[in-house]
Order: sequence, then structure tokens, then C-alpha cells
Amino acid sequence: MKRLPPLNALRAFDAAVRSGSFTRAGERLNVTQGAVSRQVKQLEDWLGRPVFLRQSQGLVLTPAGGVLARSIESAFGHLTQAVEQIQQLGARQRLSVNVPETFASRWLAPRLRGFHGRHPDIDLSITTNAVTNRREARQYDCLVMYLSEPWRDGDCRLLRQEQHIAVASPELWQDGLPPDLTQATLLHILAGERRLPVWENWLAAQGNRRVDPRPGIAFSTMDQAINAAVAGAGVAVVDAPMVERDLLEQRLRRLDGHELIGPQGYWFVEARDSGDRDPAHLAAVSLFQDWLLAASR
Repeated sequence: MKRLPPLNALRAFDAAVRSGSFTRAGERLNVTQGAVSRQVKQLEDWLGRPVFLRQSQGLVLTPAGGVLARSIESAFGHLTQAVEQIQQLGARQRLSVNVPETFASRWLAPRLRGFHGRHPDIDLSITTNAVTNRREARQYDCLVMYLSEPWRDGDCRLLRQEQHIAVASPELWQDGLPPDLTQATLLHILAGERRLPVWENWLAAQGNRRVDPRPGIAFSTMDQAINAAVAGAGVAVVDAPMVERDLLEQRLRRLDGHELIGPQGYWFVEARDSGDRDPAHLAAVSLFQDWLLAASR
């Protein structure tokens, strides 16, 4: 790397450029006028050419001085920005995150201890509000959205596709056999007023035409359908990671070994422009996204 002029000489030169005289430059730096003059002379000796024309009306930059002044202004600006970012690294960051209700209670909440242990300086404010447009989304630092395709109103990254499995309470098994779907109550999930075609997709994938997928009980969230299944109200097709603990603790059992991927999934979404936030805040969002991606694998 090429050798640079002494930093003190550059500081004296920059102060002289900004103030227009060695005397006022000395006042800015809390040194004498003579000290500034000597530092500038040292810089000129190092460069091998003058940086100022000393005139009665004040200091005038030479062509070489003009090139150096512009470079120093840019360099000091970058240094100032870097120092500010470094100072912010240790500061606490708070992220506002909006996620689907079932995702929040059944997937995210059990894993938050791991996130906080890795990133103790990032606080999360988690909500489960319905978001349908960019204006609503922009009030959050980031979102997790339940979508069948990337959201057109924000930067999206797929966390994972749904992994559907059929589950029911162990109470519904008889003589070691799972409940008969032709006789069982089917538990459904709503998207607004519309019932999601989860059972239709599941039965079609099995080639099962004996079961009518329409009757049953419908719930506004998957979490409610899962709770109903745990209580023995019927059979549900749900996202496997959402019932990990229920399966482990035998509150639910899988009807069989079948699994159906998608068609919907969970997407990480940023709707705010990066210019709306400081670099440290953007870094915190990036860390949260990376953690979600790793935890979703």
C-alpha cells in the first residue's frame, strides 16, 4: 500500500480549507497559527508542490490543493459514517415484525429463546395483524407472510413451503387403527370467508374419491384447527412443523406416512425502502432474516 501524508498535516490542511486562514484553522484545532502553518508546509514538502497560494485576502487553493481538498472531504465523510455505524453496533435495535397467527404461536414462539440467545441486542415486537397491501406492510420492519407466490409489493424470500400431514388425537384410534375418513369429522381452515382446499388437495394426492371433503368444522386459523384436533373433535390436515411438540408429546398422531408439499408457504417480506432506515437497523433485519432461514431448514 502506498504511503500517505501525515494525518495531522491533512487535518491542518482540511481545517485551513474550511476556515480560509491559518489563524482560524488554529482556533478550530486548538493550536497556534504557527503550528497550522508548519503542518501545511510539511504536507507541501511531502507532496512536492504547494497546496495554497498565500495572498493578502486569504488562502487560495492551488490545482493540487483543490484535488486534495475534494478527496479529503470525501474520505473524512466516509470515516465519519463508518464511526457512526460502529458506535451503533452495540446499541439495542427493536424490530417490528408481523407474522401469521399460527406461525407466531406454534413455530416462532418456541424458537425465540434461540434467537435472543444469539442476538441479545435485538428486541422484537411481534404482531399478527392481517396485511393486504404495501401501505399496511410499510409500518413493519419486516413480515412473514403466508403466500402461494412472491408478494408483488415487497422484497420476498421463501422461508419454506408447507408440509401437510393428516393428524388426529390418539383417542380416535380404535383397535390400533386410525379413524376412518369416511366417518370422521374433517377440520377445515378458513382464509377470510373462503375455506382453504386443504382436504381436497390431500385426498386428490391420495387418489381417494370415497371421502367428501366438504362437510366438517371450519376455523379461522390453523392453530384453532390443531387445538380442536388435540381435543378429539376430528381429523385435520396441517403443516407438520406446527405440530412438532404435539406429536412428540403424543397429543396428536399421524394417520399415515404421507406428506404433501405446498402449494403455499411462508415468505420473508420487506416492504420498506432501505433508505428509510439506518445501517444498523438494516443489519438487524438481515440478521433476523438469516436466523429465520436457518431455523426453517
